[in-house]
Amino acid sequence: MSKILNAAVIAALGVATVPAAQADIITADWVGMFVLLDFTGAALANTSIYYKGSNQYQTPISGTISFDTATGSGAATLLPFDLLSGTLPAEAVGISFQAIGDGMGGQGSLVLGNMLFNWGGNYGIPVSIVLDGAGFFGGVQAGLINDRDLTQGEVAGFGAVPASDGTYTNTTYGYLNLGPVPMATTEWNTTPLCVDLSGQTNGGCMGVSPSGALPLVVDSAANDNEYAQGDGIGIGGNPMADGPFTGYNVNFDITAMTNISVVTPAVPVPSAAWLLGSGLIGLMGVARRRKA
Repeated sequence: MSKILNAAVIAALGVATVPAAQADIITADWVGMFVLLDFTGAALANTSIYYKGSNQYQTPISGTISFDTATGSGAATLLPFDLLSGTLPAEAVGISFQAIGDGMGGQGSLVLGNMLFNWGGNYGIPVSIVLDGAGFFGGVQAGLINDRDLTQGEVAGFGAVPASDGTYTNTTYGYLNLGPVPMATTEWNTTPLCVDLSGQTNGGCMGVSPSGALPLVVDSAANDNEYAQGDGIGIGGNPMADGPFTGYNVNFDITAMTNISVVTPAVPVPSAAWLLGSGLIGLMGVARRRKA
């Protein structure tokens, strides 16, 4: 494993010649957690989760994902899940991703996502989200997906920690604490492409996708006093622009990927700079930690 990591770091640094790469299409099944935070950063309990021992603040979710390593674009599906005792399961449609480096024109592991969310008879709730894919990109770079899975254990040294980690729930469940994962929701917000001026359901942004774009912005001053620990960092997720949860923050964290498949087209393309940068960020963290 150390040889793989060292080789990846050398390649990313340019110490060794980086050969032409193939454009790979990576597909996988995924599992993760859904967390809904209000505008103060407080987690909402999912009253649809009744079974004993469940954490009502972290709802298990699953689906499929595909990613193009040449373009940095991707798509995903999310299996419907019960939420807040709604009459119909919650579902997300039209999930799309785009790798954006550090979000400011440099190399990095951030991914911008957009989707529409249906819940409780409300259709087309716009959701924009910024994920940190350091665990996924680092795992790809290090060859950790060759066994057709990518787990939390494999990305423990370089995966990103969900922004909702550290959020206090109650005396029963305490603080949320997933730890490093392949893809984690960040505290970054996107620039809204539609602004709901009414502050109510159907305020003009329902069905608008993508609803968020670059440039990235930090949480407003009103949200700087994070409910979790009052550390002023911000709130995980991006405030929804319309629907029954206007101003609330959706968090989707991918904790593991399975049944990973890599398809390489016949035509070779140059190595994707964003992928090298993303892998470097994660793998350099591993190198520093091992050196220490």
